[in-house]
Amino acid sequence: MLLRKRVWDIMRDDFPFVEEDASLTQVIKTLKEYNEKYPELNCVLVFSKEKKFLGVISMWNILQALGPCLLQESSLWDEDVNWDKAFTRACRICSQVGIKDIIQQDVPRLKPKDPLAKVMETFVDYRRGRAVVEEGDKVIGFVLLSDLYKEIARDVENW
Repeated sequence: MLLRKRVWDIMRDDFPFVEEDASLTQVIKTLKEYNEKYPELNCVLVFSKEKKFLGVISMWNILQALGPCLLQESSLWDEDVNWDKAFTRACRICSQVGIKDIIQQDVPRLKPKDPLAKVMETFVDYRRGRAVVEEGDKVIGFVLLSDLYKEIARDVENW
């Protein structure tokens, strides 16, 4: 299975993306929208205005970007505070920042004709659970660890 099937067999061509001038709020909203259809999604692809792939922003990157700002919000630590309102206000303020500094640029890249064994090797080598699929210089899809795992789990039934 890992040598017979190819990346194009499991890749997703419907993926969340934003342009490089998006705010963190836009990234969060885009990911939330896609999570309603695809709960296993954990990142958003980022493109330049010229449609050049720049990298990804993961849920982890979002938390890392919000964390320091949220934790500095002094109203969150008051005893009499309405925590839900204070947290919502802090999130709204903290997420208005740009995204250029949190884009992961070292994203693994695959070709549509690569065998699934190459996907596994890439995930292990990069220690990442995602890779973009490129044809030429254009991103045509991406693959998640869960996509590869589904193929492996499906094949287990035949063992």
